[in-house]
Amino acid sequence: MYAGWRTRQLNLEENVARDGRLDADFRHVTGWRAGGLIERLPVIPAGVRGRGRAMLEASAFARLPRPDVVWTSASELLFPYLWTQAWPLGRPLVVELDWTVEQRELFAPAYYGREPRTGLRRRLSEWQQRKVFDAVSLFAPMSNWAADGLRRGGVPAERIRVLHPGLDLDAWRVERAERAADGPLRLLFVGGNFARKGGPLLVDLVRTRFSGRCELDIVTRDAVEPAPGVRVHRTEANSPELHALYRDADLFVMPTTAECFGLVTVEALASGLPVIVTDMGGARDIVDEGETGWLIEPDAASVAAAIERALAERPRLRAMGARGRQVAEARFDGPKNDRVLVDWMLGLAAEAQGRGVLEPLTR
Repeated sequence: MYAGWRTRQLNLEENVARDGRLDADFRHVTGWRAGGLIERLPVIPAGVRGRGRAMLEASAFARLPRPDVVWTSASELLFPYLWTQAWPLGRPLVVELDWTVEQRELFAPAYYGREPRTGLRRRLSEWQQRKVFDAVSLFAPMSNWAADGLRRGGVPAERIRVLHPGLDLDAWRVERAERAADGPLRLLFVGGNFARKGGPLLVDLVRTRFSGRCELDIVTRDAVEPAPGVRVHRTEANSPELHALYRDADLFVMPTTAECFGLVTVEALASGLPVIVTDMGGARDIVDEGETGWLIEPDAASVAAAIERALAERPRLRAMGARGRQVAEARFDGPKNDRVLVDWMLGLAAEAQGRGVLEPLTR
C-alpha cells in the first residue's frame, strides 16, 4: 500500500463493505514495519529488508482455512506461494494490476533510477511472471494500456477484463465559486514522488515564465520549499483539505515522467477540474483530449504550451471541468465499478464450486 495504490485499497475496502455480499478479509502489504525485527537487521540493504517484510505480509496467500476466492494487487509477491494454487488448496484468483514486467522495465529509469534489465535477470523476471499468470483466473487491469501488456505477455483475451478504479463521486462533488477572470490561474499538483511526477519542472515554469500569471498549490510527501506563487501542503488521501484544494484550483497539472494510472487525475475530473497530464500509461482512458484536458510530453516546452493554451482559453475551463465530471460519473464510479468486481468474484467462486458459470465479458 503506497501512494495511489493506498488510496485504491482504502476505496475498495469501503466499497466492498458497502456492497455487503463478501465476507472480506483484507490483509495490507506495506513492505515496512517501523521498529520491526526485519527492519532492524544490520548490513542488509533497506530494499532487501523491505522485500522480506512484504513477503512475510503476503503470507496471507497461504492462509487456512482457504477462502472461496482471492483478490490481490500484489501479484509480484505470489511466486513463493504458488503451491497454494495446487489442488486441493487452489482457489479462483483475481489479480488487479497497472503494469506488467515489460512495462515496469520501460519505466525503470524514472521509478528505480536504473536502466531496464536485460539478459538473465530480465528472463528470470518474465519467467516468474508467466508462472504467476498461469495461476490467475481473471485479470482486472486498471487500463487498456495494462491490458495490452498482458496480451503481449501471452494472456488470453477472455481472462482480461479492464476495470477502472473509481471514487466515491458524492464525496468528490464540489461547488466551485466564481473567481475573477483577470487574476492568476490557480494550478494544482498532487504527487507523492515530487521529482518523478514532474514537480520541479512545474515549479520552475511558475516561478519564471508564468510568474504573476499562475499560482501553484503542491501536495506531496517530499520536502519542497515554498516560493513566491508556490504553496506546499501535506494532506491525507480523501481528506477535506485535499477536496478543498481541488475545489479552489482552476487547472490540475502533472507532467510526470512515468505513470501507469493516475488516480489523482480521476480525482481532478471528479472535482470538475480540467487537467494537463503526460500522455503515458493509462492516461488516454482518463483524459479526452481537448474536451476534459490536454495530454502532453513531460518536457518544459510541452507543459508551457499547454498552460498557455489554458490561459488563452480560460473561459472554456469551467465547461471542460463540467465535462470531466460527466466522464468521471460514466467511467470512474467507485462503488459501481467495485460492485462489478464483486460480481466477478462471486461468479468465479460459484463456478469453482459447481454452482454456476462466470458470465461472459461485459466490460
